[in-house]
Amino acid sequence: MSLNGKFKITRRDALKGGSALGALALAGNAISLPFASKAMAKETPAKPDEKIVWSACTVNCGSRCPLRMHVVDGEIKWVETDNTGDDVYNHNHQVRACLRGRSMRRRVYSPDRLKYPCFAWASVVKASLSASLGMRLMI
Repeated sequence: MSLNGKFKITRRDALKGGSALGALALAGNAISLPFASKAMAKETPAKPDEKIVWSACTVNCGSRCPLRMHVVDGEIKWVETDNTGDDVYNHNHQVRACLRGRSMRRRVYSPDRLKYPCFAWASVVKASLSASLGMRLMI
């Protein structure tokens, strides 16, 4: 069963169809529906006994997203992303923390965290380059 003879599509027909489909996609973004509303993040006010401290995300993505730490009695109770203001700052998007960044509380209070600085107690021996390489340098 060959379909070669049943469908006649020329290159011109394919270009017309592609451009019509592209125009339809662009027109769909240009039309605003009357019942559509803009989603805004709700500001979370601090309770009387908690303090909101700003921090930056330190996971290894490089974005350094802003975090709002809710602290009660010196302990982080929960972490949220920056939900203040609009999403646009001078035509740049507002960076919001991902789930990995918002789990920073778990990282801070992990039982596997470093609780004191690690020191290397190895002795330092003064040596020359030729002695450390184990060869004679010819000059």
